[in-house]
Amino acid sequence: MNKKEKRSQKGRYLLFSILFYAAAFYYINISVYQGNDYIETALFAFAALFVVFVLLLFNVHKIIFNFFYLPLKRLFKEAQKEAKKKKGKQTKNTFKRYRSIFAIILYLLISGLLVYSVVTDGVQTNEAVVDIVISALLTELIFLVIISSWQYLFYIIPDILDQSIDAKNGFILTLSAGVMVVFIVFQVFEIVYLAEIMIFILIIGFIALLGVNLNMIIGEINIFQNLRDKHNKTVTKVVFLVFFSFHIYVILYASVVAYSIYIWEPASYNFTYQAEEQLVTETLYHQDGEVIDQVYDNLGEPITTVYDSSGNEITEFYDEETLTYVIDIYDATDTMIYDFYDQDTVLINDVFDEDGNELYNYFYNDGSLAAVITQDVTYTYGDFLYYTIVTVSTLGYGDITPSYDYNIAQIWGGFLSMYGLTFFALSIGFVSNIAMEGYTLTREKDDK
Repeated sequence: MNKKEKRSQKGRYLLFSILFYAAAFYYINISVYQGNDYIETALFAFAALFVVFVLLLFNVHKIIFNFFYLPLKRLFKEAQKEAKKKKGKQTKNTFKRYRSIFAIILYLLISGLLVYSVVTDGVQTNEAVVDIVISALLTELIFLVIISSWQYLFYIIPDILDQSIDAKNGFILTLSAGVMVVFIVFQVFEIVYLAEIMIFILIIGFIALLGVNLNMIIGEINIFQNLRDKHNKTVTKVVFLVFFSFHIYVILYASVVAYSIYIWEPASYNFTYQAEEQLVTETLYHQDGEVIDQVYDNLGEPITTVYDSSGNEITEFYDEETLTYVIDIYDATDTMIYDFYDQDTVLINDVFDEDGNELYNYFYNDGSLAAVITQDVTYTYGDFLYYTIVTVSTLGYGDITPSYDYNIAQIWGGFLSMYGLTFFALSIGFVSNIAMEGYTLTREKDDK
């Protein structure tokens, strides 16, 4: 590499560093520190940049890029061939003729549905725009992992190894993917009355996936023979990617099962630290069950405009960043308002939410009353993806544990541990054997 190329490469790295650092700083400052701590944000963003460059040093980015690039490239190439294909006697079946095109359309539809679901949920829960964007991108990334794994298992490995997955295993994989799609649709449209059935089907599907894994391990002799025949290092690399993608697919599937159990019954898992969030409810009730939609002063006049101690009109009554609400309010005569009355000039002392719980921290809110309530945070799929990885790897940190009151959660946790100890270990040994076989064959070929 000459000096000019080196300077150009340094310039690209510098530009990348500036852009990445700016993006990391913005996201961390908004999402983690709520725009309050710039020094911590700057250090955190620098640490993130440092980690990225360590990954670049070990070419992890190339592995990740190729994991997605190879299957998607093949899929679009097949779609191009199908688009140019002329109708013949052997291609009367429209679906078979345009299988890849239909697959791309289906993937795009599911992708759009997932993004719509994430964005809608984020808007309804008043999340920051940057958090909504990050959640949508992570959801799309997980979906791409599933698509790439699917392409490796069904198309890339059969092409390279001159053999296809047998009909039984292929049917099981198809059904497992179908079950995951149905589960996602159920979550998007909030269909909950079939939760128990979906959990049962998901677990049966996972057991079937273990059977596919076992068949692939037993069939390693055929792959060894194929390696001997081809003497090609590409085969070894692809086998690595295939088994890597398969286990990612299995872990994703297993995490969906764990998440479905949690959605069915949140108490089925214990969390070391139960995160809470504060929400403002604007629908409050009298003790008699009537909605409080307007408050009055002691003379029966509706309170519509209030002021601060300086005489400025107050229009915002709750600050979402500091989680505080306005307490000191005044009327037009600069008299502090302590009490609120109903239209019959009866003092409002008892205020309740829609579940009948009495509230004490209510405050004036644009002509009526509102209150800040604290509730447990509903954990997301990402938390159970983490739980599954920790359990399968047999680390078991203990920050998320199955509840003793729900056997299904306990059984599933134990099942994942057994999977990590047996099938995962077997697969690692299998891939290691293939790597050694490929290395030995390459050495033999070089010696000749």
